[in-house]
Amino acid sequence: MEIPTFSDLKEEVIDAGLCTLCGGCTSFCRANKLNAIGMMNGLPNYINEENCLKCGICYMICPVTSELDEKLEEIYGKGIGKIIDVFSARSTDENVLKKCCDGGVATALLHYMLDTHFVDAVLAVKRMKGGRSMPILATSYNELLACAGSTLATIPSLDEIKYFSTYTSLLPELKEIGYGGIENIAITATPCQTKTIRKMQSAHILPSGVVKFIVGLFCIENFSFNTVTLRKFEEIIGGRINDIEKVNIKEKMNIIFKDGRRKDVLLDELKEVARKACIKCKIPFSNIYADVSLGGLGSEDGYTTVVIRTSKGKKIFDGALEEGFIEVHPEWNEEKKENVIEKIKEWTKKKEERK
Repeated sequence: MEIPTFSDLKEEVIDAGLCTLCGGCTSFCRANKLNAIGMMNGLPNYINEENCLKCGICYMICPVTSELDEKLEEIYGKGIGKIIDVFSARSTDENVLKKCCDGGVATALLHYMLDTHFVDAVLAVKRMKGGRSMPILATSYNELLACAGSTLATIPSLDEIKYFSTYTSLLPELKEIGYGGIENIAITATPCQTKTIRKMQSAHILPSGVVKFIVGLFCIENFSFNTVTLRKFEEIIGGRINDIEKVNIKEKMNIIFKDGRRKDVLLDELKEVARKACIKCKIPFSNIYADVSLGGLGSEDGYTTVVIRTSKGKKIFDGALEEGFIEVHPEWNEEKKENVIEKIKEWTKKKEERK
């Protein structure tokens, strides 16, 4: 049986509009060192096909292909994944709470891991002026704080915008870290990015071993904007995108404008401006491959739903709780936990059924 190569990946995933743009194939395929594949017009493609070693790594680690799925299922489960415990929690840091999505638990956990030297650095996304975002390697509290929160408000004006996406690929940056002397990092990642890393780790592909902890984010969809879709998005939300103060995703997209107005938008209303690969994505939305997965679903405003999935995730959560980096909702109980798990099941099914 022939090993599937990038040609197969291109036909089955990229040309079919299913590419998640995680960056795995261009960053970690051994052929990449020979400049065989790279990004062209926003998508992975051959740069020099003759240089391709046809090793099949790019195909194997793609989050869309079924390669290694059985192995991942043994470790992490499927559907809603393996769950050790569920909490509704928030950061205790007022600076974090001012900037964060939901309850700021991601920033709090990452701060705890840096503070206790569990990791040397955190790979996260920082929003820049002019509508750009970039991955940065945060090694301090202030650098982490600069990455806290999620907003669409930094998108450039219609006169300047050609294309903008709320999704940022982190995996190409990981390649550089592997050769930069840093031994252990934590990463915040979407389900597709997490799955690629776990595929690599299960196959012992370097430098995925540098990732010691994954904070996974719930993800139904990310958004892609050009001048047309940006106007459409603004029509749907009933306001200008640059007037947005904060965005939270729960069962709806909760938008808070700078003037204090709030708009709740059904996610199905946003399909027109969602990234097409996100609409077709079948990777479980609750990030089952992470150590802890986080989102707003099932929690009150100002709190984060925390799903602990691994023993390592439990250790970090318990440590952050004991040291006062986070606090659990005072009224949290078993009934509320079961309700959240049911919501996760419901939204997992919804994503599976999306077309």
